[in-house]
Amino acid sequence: MTKLADWLRAETSDQDLTGVMISMAAAGAEIAAVLRQAPIAGQTGLAGSDNVQGEAQKALDVISNDIVLNHLRASPAVSILVSEELDEAVDLSSQGRLIVATDPLDGSSNLDVNVTVGTIFSILPSDGGLLQTGQAQLAAGYVAYGPATSLVVRISGATSVFTLDDTGEWVLTVNRAAVPVASGEFAINTARERFWDAATKGYVRESVEGETGAAGKRYNMRWVGSMVADVHRILMRGGIFLYPLDSETISKGGRLRLLYEANPMAWLIEGAGGRSSTGKQGILDVVPTDIHQRVPVILGSAEEVARIEAWYAKS
Repeated sequence: MTKLADWLRAETSDQDLTGVMISMAAAGAEIAAVLRQAPIAGQTGLAGSDNVQGEAQKALDVISNDIVLNHLRASPAVSILVSEELDEAVDLSSQGRLIVATDPLDGSSNLDVNVTVGTIFSILPSDGGLLQTGQAQLAAGYVAYGPATSLVVRISGATSVFTLDDTGEWVLTVNRAAVPVASGEFAINTARERFWDAATKGYVRESVEGETGAAGKRYNMRWVGSMVADVHRILMRGGIFLYPLDSETISKGGRLRLLYEANPMAWLIEGAGGRSSTGKQGILDVVPTDIHQRVPVILGSAEEVARIEAWYAKS
């Protein structure tokens, strides 16, 4: 069985990058242990504060952020941490070569109903500054806390999946993840239909029409409402995830954050043969203007992403 440390040695000779990846994996293992006991410990409620986006923080949002911060403080390779839960970037080491951007606990609104949540992270070179495109990423990953705890990572080649075993080791379970090129599933919050643009309405309508419509095949809709859970399903069996720009989110630029949600997920999906887009350009090509910038997010099976991009082109 291939362990994470062995895989990293084969993937990169950059010891700083290896160390930060191991630190994030260790943080994920610790968060997994906390989540297993959270209902017993009474840690699933609100923390009584809001994050920089004005969203109510769960107690576990704060705990998860502290866990990630503590693990990265021990890594001299990290110069700066950007977190969804912190208003400003945190300076960690003046000698560090790397920046970490993270959503420490994505989908925490689902914690009270025991739905899969996750930790998302992106690693960038510090000499490029905080506002770099997704193409500059040196590595990215997420931890999915579900029936099994999965670590999905990519450095520069393929996207790989590890599973946390009962001894606390990360064991390689999928060496080269491959998102199917075509799919019959789409993930979108249909309760927001009244806000959608014409391209999104056209794509969903065409999909719902199934064999009788222009798509020519039957579709099912799947929506968890936790980005990690929805993207993990798509990574493993195909489909498309859509959180498009709409009339309610247009003033903010979108719903999901570019640096620590959209970019790492796009990096992972593209490493598995899928595609990502805002509808008008590739996510990894978006030039950020703020550490908490929001963008539209469309990613998954290549044929499905191309189909909705065609809708945007004609809309």
